[in-house]
Formats: sequence, structure tokens, C-alpha cells
Amino acid sequence: MILTYGESEKGLVRKVNEDAINLSVKNLYLLADGMGGYDGGQIASSLAVQSAGRFLGSVPAFSEQLLKESFYAANRAILNEKKDNPELRSMGTTMVAAAEAGDKLVWAHVGDSRLYRFQQGKLEQITVDHSFVMELVNEGKLSRAEMRVHPRKNEITRAVGIEDELKVDTGSFALENGTFILLCTDGVSGMVEDRDLESLIASSPRKTKEDLKELGRLIMEKVYEAGARDNASFILIQFWNRVE
Repeated sequence: MILTYGESEKGLVRKVNEDAINLSVKNLYLLADGMGGYDGGQIASSLAVQSAGRFLGSVPAFSEQLLKESFYAANRAILNEKKDNPELRSMGTTMVAAAEAGDKLVWAHVGDSRLYRFQQGKLEQITVDHSFVMELVNEGKLSRAEMRVHPRKNEITRAVGIEDELKVDTGSFALENGTFILLCTDGVSGMVEDRDLESLIASSPRKTKEDLKELGRLIMEKVYEAGARDNASFILIQFWNRVE
């Protein structure tokens, strides 16, 4: 049994919501956080999740390679849109994708939208942010706590729709009975500490769709308590009754 719930909100500061999610393809989960002037951010994130969803909607089974190819399709779609609309030349987007592939979850990502796994009481960030501050953390020049308040924390080093060549990170891991997945934009991860997300997830029974909706409400409540300075989006996925 798989339970899923997704939500995307504008927040308290931004004028428009430049995030997008797509749950239209069974067992496929897509989330993006757009950027760019005019309506570019909205257009880029929406194009990305729609293009990737269309590409993967016709495949017989999901794989890391196919997820990667769906990112290439999204990249082409955004670049083509820019050719037709020069005023959108600065637009691009992050994207994170996850899909059930038999007994494992395959994932792909570009940018700083994240995939977390909650298993056996622990929350773990699986993706590594493609961001200026994460590079400093990896070099030992910045702590994760300092990263959260750094003035350049929103600068990403990789995005969909910027260049013809796109490098996509991919991976996979085994799904266990009870594995819980959180996909989110930095409007969630930048507002709510990982330990608070872990506590909320651990406290939720996550046995029904209503449980997931309530967990989503509590996560969004934390985002707003912290100021909701960015668009905030997440997808919650709960796997139960897996054969061990």
C-alpha cells in the first residue's frame, strides 16, 4: 500500500507561487522550484514537471536512467520556450523526482529541492543540494547551522533549463515496510529544521490518507510559524505492507 499527499503554497512574502508538483503518473512523484523574472519561475517549474511526467507516463517501468532522460526532456522544453520568448531567458528550475521501481525507490535531482527518507525512526537527507553554501559545507568552510542563515543560501549551482548540457544526480535504495519519503522545496527545508521534521513524522501514525494530510498541515504550520518567506511545497509518500 502506498499513501501519497502533496501540497504547494505561495507563502507570506512571494507574490506568486513558482513551485510545481505533479502526481498524475502512478508511483511517480515530481516537484520543482522555479526562478526567473516576469512569470519565468512559474513557467519553468510547471514545464519541468509536466514534461518529465509526459516522458515517464508511457514507460513500462521506472529506472534511474529513465528519470535522468525525463530531466533532459524537461531541460529541452524550457530551453525551447526561451527561444520563443526572450523575456523569459533567465528562467530555470530545480527538480526532484522519485519513483517506485519494484522493491526499490529510484530518484533523480537537480538544484536544492530535497528528497528525505524516514526509516526506523530516523530522517535522512538523501539528495545533496547543488548550492553555493553546500559546496562550502563540503569543503569544511561552513557548518550546516551556518548554511541556514548564510546570505547566499538561495544560490544554486545547477538548474534545469539553463544550459544545453545538464548534469543530473541519480540514485536508488531498497524500500522497507514503513519507509516514508519527503520531497520538498527549500521553502520547507529552509524554514523547518530537520530535527523538527523528524519529530513531526515520527509522531504521525501515517496509516491513512487523512493521517498524511494532517502531517502535511503540521509541516505547513511550522513553515508559517517560521515566516513562510518563500513558496513552500512538499510531497509525502508512505510505503506499508512491503514484503521484507
